[in-house]
Amino acid sequence: MSRYLRMLPMVIPDRNQNSARRRRLAMLFACVVAFPQFVMADLVKLINGGELRGKIVATSDAKYKIRVETLTGATVVVERSKVQFVTPRSLSMEEYETRSRSIEDSSDAHWELAEWCRQRGLIKQRETHLRRVTELAPDHEKAQSILGRVWHQGRWIDRDELMASQGYVKYKNKYITPQELEVIENTTDELERERSWFQKIRLWHGWLDGQHENRRAQAMAGLNSVDDPYAATAIIKFLASDSRIAIRELSVSILVKISGAKSINGLVKLALFDEAPQIRTVALNGIGSAHYERAQKVFVTALKNDSNMVVCRAATALGQIGDKEVIKPLIEALVTVHQYQVAMDLPNNQTYSFSSDGNFSSNTPTVPPGVMDAVRSGQLLPPVFAAPSDAPAQLKKNVTIRVEHYNAETLAALGKLTQQNFGYDKRTWHLWWAAEKNASGSPKGKG
Repeated sequence: MSRYLRMLPMVIPDRNQNSARRRRLAMLFACVVAFPQFVMADLVKLINGGELRGKIVATSDAKYKIRVETLTGATVVVERSKVQFVTPRSLSMEEYETRSRSIEDSSDAHWELAEWCRQRGLIKQRETHLRRVTELAPDHEKAQSILGRVWHQGRWIDRDELMASQGYVKYKNKYITPQELEVIENTTDELERERSWFQKIRLWHGWLDGQHENRRAQAMAGLNSVDDPYAATAIIKFLASDSRIAIRELSVSILVKISGAKSINGLVKLALFDEAPQIRTVALNGIGSAHYERAQKVFVTALKNDSNMVVCRAATALGQIGDKEVIKPLIEALVTVHQYQVAMDLPNNQTYSFSSDGNFSSNTPTVPPGVMDAVRSGQLLPPVFAAPSDAPAQLKKNVTIRVEHYNAETLAALGKLTQQNFGYDKRTWHLWWAAEKNASGSPKGKG
């Protein structure tokens, strides 16, 4: 025991020390002295949903049984047939889960736990509590700043989003104009070839709307003959954004034929954002396996989109083309929270109050009938403006509601890639995935 004592810092009594700090030091001292072997602990997940935490002890019958020495010193033996998976965990994570279960849902409590996470390198957990701080106290400048947000036109906005709204793109952690990025990514010769296609595609696209049948036929023949990857940018600009489904279908067929990195960007955009299901399906199916990795990165980013509908489309795409590198982000996207604005008729003597989950408190009117169902089912997209049709229009108030979506498409994608089903339990999914990586490194490839 003495060698472990030497590893601890000398603690000199100080009457001015905070009592809570002294208690934490005492707990740390007791933990290290009593259980020095548990700097890392094993978590054994049982098929029945139970969990054992401690250190797995090697035994002669380890093929059939697992012997766990718990943090309290007790020994538990369990049949391997009853074990779902085993994953190593740090003591910091164990303590975090204990703290997070009993935390008061206040901005101060979440800030304190976020700081605790920072000191122990629990980055993802820290971000979770910082986000909750900003939900409970939107004016908490430190939390907003740490999350990369800036104050702009009366609200906090993500810095990347602000720069994008001003026409900038992020390249190697720097903000540059799209033109600068284009110069970086293209040589002068490549730019000239793209410009020449812009002139042709613009002309042919205009002829498709013209009165002259011969020109329409000439435009279709010209477009169907395009096979140069440098035409992709012009195709995306003029055809993929056309209001007519037939023209967008034509753009997909051209992009699939010419392939190349830029055409893949267009197919991914159509697969995520086109309003027509048939266009999205054809675009996704048109992404060749040689370009899955490039497309996968964009779909993973889309899992954090403000629109729940886009999140679900990205998950479906990853279930079709993704490899096991996307499992972790898919787990995070199992349940996502999105904000919607609802314009409500507000009586003169009443105000609106929302609970932390976005629901009205009991002493206020309810959301208009059908609005919440429509939001949850994807029929209404943010922002949503609705009001009761029969309410007296004395005052109006735009209120923000937070809706938690359980994404069936994400769960289906995880099932395809892993052949597992832990429902919407993110924690169990993360534990299982950590156990898988621990057992076989960082596997890649389809499930």
